[in-house]
Amino acid sequence: MMKGVIEKKRILVPVCGQGSIIHIIRTGMLDKMKEFCEPVVALLWKQEDLINELTQKGIETHIIPTYSVSEEYTGLRFKINIWYVNYKLKTPSVSLQEKYLNQFRKNFKRNLIKKMRTTFYKNRYKLQPGFIKKLVKQEESQIVSEPIYATFDSWLMSLNVDGLFTVTPFLQEVELLARILKKQGLPILASIHSFDNVTKRGWPALLFDHYMVWNKYNKAELQRIHPALLQKDAITISGAPQFDFHYNETYWWSKEEWQQKLGLPKDKRVILYSGGSYTLLPDEPQYLKALKEAIESGSVPQDHVILFRCHPLDKVERWKEYVGESPYIVYDYAPNGLNKMDHVNVRREDLVKLMSTLKHTELHINVVSTMCVDGSAFTKPQIGPYYDDVHPATQQLFRGMYFQEHYRPILNSEVLRLAHTKEEYIDYVKQMLKDPGAHTANCKKCVEEIITYTDGQSTNRAVAAIRNFFSE
Repeated sequence: MMKGVIEKKRILVPVCGQGSIIHIIRTGMLDKMKEFCEPVVALLWKQEDLINELTQKGIETHIIPTYSVSEEYTGLRFKINIWYVNYKLKTPSVSLQEKYLNQFRKNFKRNLIKKMRTTFYKNRYKLQPGFIKKLVKQEESQIVSEPIYATFDSWLMSLNVDGLFTVTPFLQEVELLARILKKQGLPILASIHSFDNVTKRGWPALLFDHYMVWNKYNKAELQRIHPALLQKDAITISGAPQFDFHYNETYWWSKEEWQQKLGLPKDKRVILYSGGSYTLLPDEPQYLKALKEAIESGSVPQDHVILFRCHPLDKVERWKEYVGESPYIVYDYAPNGLNKMDHVNVRREDLVKLMSTLKHTELHINVVSTMCVDGSAFTKPQIGPYYDDVHPATQQLFRGMYFQEHYRPILNSEVLRLAHTKEEYIDYVKQMLKDPGAHTANCKKCVEEIITYTDGQSTNRAVAAIRNFFSE
């Protein structure tokens, strides 16, 4: 090293899916980090175009070794997670989602066995408080004996990094990397990618040295679940970097260009329906079909068209099969990864398309989705279907999904109009098309509750927190 030149720390930055590409790379966060450290990107899959892009920027890029553990270790974590969910996490979200999804699980024998195992271990934890300590100690010993531990340890040694920054701390691949580095006394920093992650993920084998979160609710959740985080200033509320695009006009096409690129008719107003994923909402296409039929019948004025945005982790084919083609629907979707849907690049143009869609549509419909916050950032009326005509007998289970812990602040902001019946749903659509301004008064409140900051500077806040953390 030349005299007077300070060598930058090498910071490992895992990139594990579309969300982390947007959060770390597309926001410009990675470029800003280069000013004070040498980011070493670790991809979970081989994405040639992204690797080439990063290489051209002079960013060192590697592929994380394939993660694999024994059935014994997987079973051990299953047992520990039962304790975590029931006696540590203590959130209504888990039971609300479990009760709703159980009705779609058709393998009775497997479901019964799982329920019996869960009940057995729940009771054992209650009767033997020390049992969980034994299991956690066993896990600490078991993971070290797994072949993947030696593989990751050797791989990290070859990279010679000085710390880790991740937006996916709950993934077991990243968790293991963090455990090895923490054991070596190196600093590890986590930014929670989405506001539902704290209460919707499984048992974490370790705590990171510091956390960055979206809002006051995330901070309180972390401190409730992990009281050790109350002992020091270990959590920074930095906002949501991926919402900076919403406040950046360079990410908006003109209405004419947007219409042309998405194949939308120029003489019609556009209703946005943002779909959820099949794994969480298998019967959701009923709401898109109801809206399509309302326009076809003339109940909703026919000078409108629906733009359906397929969830990035879903396939548009299931929607087309249920709803059908129609001159009143334009289906929009992004490509999925070959081996795993989340393993695909996100380009700047993909973000511009989304921001333009949020800006130029008239009203937004979504079910228990972050897209309610996205729409609120653009001051759009929001509707949430709150009925289930496919399974009316278990409708209350579906409604419970809206009352998961992470989603309650959205409900409390009163930005979302919950439609209790199909008739009320269509009536809300007509009201909002006629007078959208009458339904947007609480948009700003919703956005501030969930992402805290609305100045488009959350990436800069996050980068400042990263710089401060690694300079200590």
